[in-house]
Amino acid sequence: MKVAKVITTSFIPRVVRDSSQLCGSPLGFFSHSQNFSSKESVIGLMKFVIDREKECDPGCSTDLIIINNDTGWQKGIDYLNTVDHVKLKRGIIRVFHRENFGRSFGGRNFAFKKLKDEYDYFIFTEDDTVISVDGYSSIGIDIFNKTKNCGFVAYEGVSNKSQFNLSKEDTISAHGGVGISSTKVLNYIVDKYGSLPYARKGSSQEYADIIKNGEIAFTNKMHKSGFRLVSIPKGVKLYDFAYDMMRGVSVKRYPTLFEAAYHKVKIILYKASIIRVMHRFYKRI
Repeated sequence: MKVAKVITTSFIPRVVRDSSQLCGSPLGFFSHSQNFSSKESVIGLMKFVIDREKECDPGCSTDLIIINNDTGWQKGIDYLNTVDHVKLKRGIIRVFHRENFGRSFGGRNFAFKKLKDEYDYFIFTEDDTVISVDGYSSIGIDIFNKTKNCGFVAYEGVSNKSQFNLSKEDTISAHGGVGISSTKVLNYIVDKYGSLPYARKGSSQEYADIIKNGEIAFTNKMHKSGFRLVSIPKGVKLYDFAYDMMRGVSVKRYPTLFEAAYHKVKIILYKASIIRVMHRFYKRI
């Protein structure tokens, strides 16, 4: 039994988000914090992720697969090449470079098609969502195999998104596409759709289209194919967000009743134009 843990990265600055926020239905702290606003800071992020990976025991044979969506920045390429085939407690690091389109989900499709004959299960996560709790592979596999007709075990959780003018049925998915699936299920999706879902080359690479055609579709197509999407039990947390971890901030998966109510009140108030104007003014200050 062998697991591939796939992370797609790219050496581009990201939008700064100071704290992890609530989103989805049911609500959870899934809109994660991030502060990687330069190419150099992404190298720092990858060093942090790799250090956490070296320290943990995933519970079974697990290789870390790093897919670089190549922007041509040689310093970043050189750094990743230095960690290729570095040994971990239960596996090695493997680095691959590809053309930069489809973001994380293009990288996932690339990794699966290239490596599907070598692994029994695939864990997918973002470069700034760190899965480093001991047993993170074996726990996921155990839940997957105990769930009848399982398609994906969502490490953050399963919910639906209300934006993008899509129906609830069209947005049922795993947050961030973070979690574990089997090679058998993933092969079924590839055979049916031609690939794992992502924004294809030549199609729109705008954020909304990346989310609709990548993050949502990635597991929604499993759901629509008759496979079950299941969340890790509420009392279990196998991930943390990198920027929170770097600052020693602990973030829960789900809010208290008060936090959820406060969040909904803010959404209602923000519909008023005067509140939006005041909020934008405050942010500029």
